[in-house]
Amino acid sequence: MLSLRPAMSDQDNLSVLYGEDLSKFVVYGDLNCPFCFALHERISAWNLLSRVEWRLIVHAPELSEAAFSLEDESMLANEVFAIHHRAPDVSVSLPKRRPGSSLATRLVMAVSQYASDKAPEFRLALYRALWQDGLDLSQPGVLESSLRKAGLEKFLDADPRAETNNGNPMERWEFWKLLGPEPKELVLWQNRWETDEAFDRRIPLIENTQTNALLLGLPSEEVLYQFLLSRREHFVNDDVCVFQPRPVIMVFGWMDHLWSLVQIARDSCEILHFSDLKACQQMMIENEDIDFLFIEHEFVDDDTLKTLTALARSRGLSWVLVSETAAEEVELRALNHGAEQYMSLDSSSSLHKARIDKLVSDRRRFVSMERDARVDGMTQIANRREFQFRLEQEWQRVQDRQDGSISLLLIDLDHFKPYNDHYGHLAGDACLKRAASVFKSSVKRSNDLVARYGGEEFAVLVLDVSQKQALEIAERLRAALLEDAIEHRASPVNDFVTASIGVARIDYGASSSVGDLIKLADDGLYAAKGNGRNQVQVPPV
Repeated sequence: MLSLRPAMSDQDNLSVLYGEDLSKFVVYGDLNCPFCFALHERISAWNLLSRVEWRLIVHAPELSEAAFSLEDESMLANEVFAIHHRAPDVSVSLPKRRPGSSLATRLVMAVSQYASDKAPEFRLALYRALWQDGLDLSQPGVLESSLRKAGLEKFLDADPRAETNNGNPMERWEFWKLLGPEPKELVLWQNRWETDEAFDRRIPLIENTQTNALLLGLPSEEVLYQFLLSRREHFVNDDVCVFQPRPVIMVFGWMDHLWSLVQIARDSCEILHFSDLKACQQMMIENEDIDFLFIEHEFVDDDTLKTLTALARSRGLSWVLVSETAAEEVELRALNHGAEQYMSLDSSSSLHKARIDKLVSDRRRFVSMERDARVDGMTQIANRREFQFRLEQEWQRVQDRQDGSISLLLIDLDHFKPYNDHYGHLAGDACLKRAASVFKSSVKRSNDLVARYGGEEFAVLVLDVSQKQALEIAERLRAALLEDAIEHRASPVNDFVTASIGVARIDYGASSSVGDLIKLADDGLYAAKGNGRNQVQVPPV
């Protein structure tokens, strides 16, 4: 059993939930939805499964008949990737495919009819069979083992005494498949979920049947707790687990073909899957968290391979060519295109694991060294070298996308030399650290960058915003520093540390370079200082 706790951490908060009437809450979810599984795990960890009604619906009925396409593989891998980031407290593994859930859902309804007290436990066993053990819920053996785990052997031992049309004894499994008409409740739940506009056909979904309040999608533990208490106020607590990201592998090709390798890699890495070249390129361009690119040899022609590997190199990714069987010409193809490694699927699983472990180990060492080279030792934000690299990188990205803009904020702490003279250099170092922390916490978007530019100067890169928005961000940073109230009795401007900020912006298609952007922002900073400091300015026209 997983040991999950609400964001508020102590058992007293759970006891508040236990004293509530939770029968008014109804959850709509599907067995083959990983977001529903994550919500189910959280409710289970709080020992509330028997107190909240869980209505199973089928959100993808075609899965029982249709083939599992490349697009389906990509969606599944990306959903599990999202769970790892949005719900790191939940243990979930990528299954080979998303099975149809209709039959398993019918069986849960049968259990609810004849052994209602065991239904939550059986549902839990089914969810974990798929999302932790990677088993196919459409297979008889998986459903039978889940029944046994829930202590429902009586369903397995029952002898229906039925016969087929030709008079032969009917297998128990065939009998289960023909058990009566679809339960009326299932039809009603499915219809409600499909037709209620407020539901928007989204799962998981929690409804408060007394107030008609809805919670759509997977909530955080904190939001879930507050919703079940019918509260509006926000609860803040610092006692949280910090997500430690795992290396991310992008797979380009057929997931089904590469499954033996993916099975091993998923234990230590996140898996993203793509079969469309443009979508794969876009992910590499827009996401800095990708570590590896695994390419299926049989899936790509030389032009596609050149395109992908050139982009991988420019993004600093390690890439691997994977083939169905070992062949010298394929290994030469990999080496000639600069692959980090070549792998063949006919190698042993132990060899696959050793190679993946080495890739991950080498990558972590590289990332650690890169981080040390990119982070300012005192303030623990990006240093000037990283700023220059990111500025060039983001401008190249704008060119590749043929769209977008870059805004630059250059910040100078006003009268910092008198501060050092008055308070001492140790206090000056502490001031720089606090200022860096204020700026970093005030820049909300993860893809923007706060860096120490040198001495008491800082630089902020802001992507794809208007000039007005860039000025608003700069003003927010200036005000936040002043509100932090770092005493500065030696300043002629204010009794607290203030900042002057210059703002400049360039768009795609402009004849300007990144050097011009820095010059313009510096001109704005010079104007802010010349006009009395503690203000935001753009370069003079």
